[in-house]
Amino acid sequence: MLCTTKILFAQFEGRKFLSGSASVNLINSKPENGNVTSSYGYNFDMSMGTFKTNTRSAGWRLSNSIVGGKQTFSYYNGNETVYYDNTGIRNAGVGIGRFWQFYKHFNNKTGIFAGPGVDLRFSHGSSYTTATDYRTLYNGKENMISLSAGLSAGIYYQFSEKWWVTASLAFASPVSVDYSFLSNDNITENTNYKQQLLNYRFSPDFTFPSVGFGLRYFLAK
Repeated sequence: MLCTTKILFAQFEGRKFLSGSASVNLINSKPENGNVTSSYGYNFDMSMGTFKTNTRSAGWRLSNSIVGGKQTFSYYNGNETVYYDNTGIRNAGVGIGRFWQFYKHFNNKTGIFAGPGVDLRFSHGSSYTTATDYRTLYNGKENMISLSAGLSAGIYYQFSEKWWVTASLAFASPVSVDYSFLSNDNITENTNYKQQLLNYRFSPDFTFPSVGFGLRYFLAK
């Protein structure tokens, strides 16, 4: 049994792999009383890593996300109701990260993995809101640079020599720091307010379960 185990695990050391996962969201809302709203978006991440040993790998991760759609807002200008249409991308982000993973192989098909990671991300967002009296329309814009350190865990199933399917099980981001550039435009009065914020967070809580699926492809040696 000991010899068989060593032969089985030897196939991972030195192998390079590509991993990726993606999700797409499409929403269309048409209430009986109100304006039609629609939204679209996707989240995509891709990573490239190398097995340093049979039970340890490390690599780099790239991520990208976009949220957009159409929204209609209304506010009062005197006794007149003004409608304002917002169409296009409302939020976009891109990130790069470094990860380390440690594996427990149950057999030649399945196993679990877990490890830390560090991510640097930039995002831009825009949102519209109205005042409580519906006489003022605001457009808030935010540019954010964030740095976070986290932990993640998952499970894999090997259905061929070069392909794995993976599923995430838990995630935590205990430490994060972000710096934001905020701008709030008063559309009705044509005024602007700017602000800069530095936020930091320490939260050792785990999100469990955190289910997400991906694929991993092993490159030829």
